[in-house]
Amino acid sequence: MYYTIEGKRFLCILYIAGLLFGSLFINLSIRMELFRTTDFLGFTEYIRSMEGLDTGAFFSYVCLVRFRQLLIFFLCLFLFSPYVVYCILDFLVSTLLGFFISTLVLYYGWEGMIKGIGFLLPHYLFYGILLCVIYIYLFQRTPLSRMYMFSAEKKFSFVKNGKIFENKIVVAAFCLLMFVLGCYGEAYLNPGILKIFFH
Repeated sequence: MYYTIEGKRFLCILYIAGLLFGSLFINLSIRMELFRTTDFLGFTEYIRSMEGLDTGAFFSYVCLVRFRQLLIFFLCLFLFSPYVVYCILDFLVSTLLGFFISTLVLYYGWEGMIKGIGFLLPHYLFYGILLCVIYIYLFQRTPLSRMYMFSAEKKFSFVKNGKIFENKIVVAAFCLLMFVLGCYGEAYLNPGILKIFFH
């Protein structure tokens, strides 16, 4: 199931369901007066804290937090079914994203959807690539080497050695690179993007 189109399609459906669930939950909670929009505006304090930020210390903090999360993720992969872990992670991330974007839309109007994207750039692109590579390595029937060879059409000599892309060390090094780039983007680039989006 993991290798088929149905397996990947289920993850996409689960992601959309999480977005809808998070959005509906926050909207219904506010309509029923269980919460107020102002209860979820901690991100404004986060943006203010970016002023005069020690980016070096912030980078160390981001690396520590993300490393702990990655460690828990890999631990869960070993303890439970990897596909189930991906399904749970997929749903949780999309639910929180729907929750967060809906809060911004309620506060800023439809402009809040654009502002919400600012919180995700550019680090979530790298984290997303990291998770996709791990997924392909764990579940894909087609080896990574064949995918690279097909895309490069054997133009480069190092690609002809197909086994290099099946090497765990190569895959681990690429994942480590994406992790470092994600942490760097979150610590150094994202604060500047937030200042542009939120003035």
